[in-house]
Amino acid sequence: MIEKVLERINLLLKKANFETLSLDNFSNKKTKFCFDILVKKQDSIFSIKVFPNIDNLNQDVLRDMKSLSLLLKSKPLLIGIRNRYQKLEDNTIYVREDLPFITVNTLENILNNRYPSVLAKRGGGIMFLDGVLVKELRAKHEISRQELADKIGVTKRTICSYENENMHPSEKVAQKILKIFEDNSIFKQINVLEWNFKINREIMTSSEESELSPFEAHIYEVIKDIGISSYWYKKGPLPFKFSIYSENMEFKNKNDFYPLFSGVSDEKKKINQLNIKCLKTFNSLFNKQALFIINNDIKIPDSEKDKIPIVKIKELEKIDDEDQFIELIQESK
Repeated sequence: MIEKVLERINLLLKKANFETLSLDNFSNKKTKFCFDILVKKQDSIFSIKVFPNIDNLNQDVLRDMKSLSLLLKSKPLLIGIRNRYQKLEDNTIYVREDLPFITVNTLENILNNRYPSVLAKRGGGIMFLDGVLVKELRAKHEISRQELADKIGVTKRTICSYENENMHPSEKVAQKILKIFEDNSIFKQINVLEWNFKINREIMTSSEESELSPFEAHIYEVIKDIGISSYWYKKGPLPFKFSIYSENMEFKNKNDFYPLFSGVSDEKKKINQLNIKCLKTFNSLFNKQALFIINNDIKIPDSEKDKIPIVKIKELEKIDDEDQFIELIQESK
């Protein structure tokens, strides 16, 4: 089912002139990564992930997804199929872990400028009202706040909060208001593509050496000693194993040297060609830095030297500070 949903999402986005990067291009195995498709349109980047059940979320995947969004300056676009009880309804936004989930049909509507008005949370859905319009219609119909409150069964203070948009009515109450004013435009439409995400930078502190191989743990320590930071993605080496960033980096500056997205090779004494291909594609599509760190025993083929910077661990071990690190990467291109 998920494969069919992803195929449809990919077609919808390409039709809407998004550039897409799918893991299917680089892997034949079914592995859970923190995104299924990365898409770009002009300066906007979205990481798309399909969840079979939005009430059974993998916290590691969510954490990696939030980290990637922070580093890429992207937004997560989360597609859900069902919750604990039933299939998700179309034209409704479901909130879990402070993140919005929609159906693929809702995505299609949004791409065609038809936006949902219902925000479903645990305990019931709420509707987004246009407070200014409700106030204007109330005045036009010569209905006081108290009279409107009595008609729909709430307090006068609640009506005031609706009009100031400090509160949102339940679907049941919203339908009562609609019945009085008979104007569907009182419902605001929500564009998930413009959702204001608040992702705390503390999410970047999740890397744990205990989850890394000995070679990866050594890289982790070397990078830490240089004075820069790394975030290791828990679900495998595609499209990258970890990201490197500076504690002093300004995320608002799109021209920063950071982040670098890196692959790792320490097995079978050769470079993983699949990782190189994936990193190069990723780097090209999203205009990001890429890096590949390898064991000292691995020989770098001449054919790979002009693709992305490839650095042996012994070269990193000689680096004393961040400036030297940046110089090494730039010289390795």
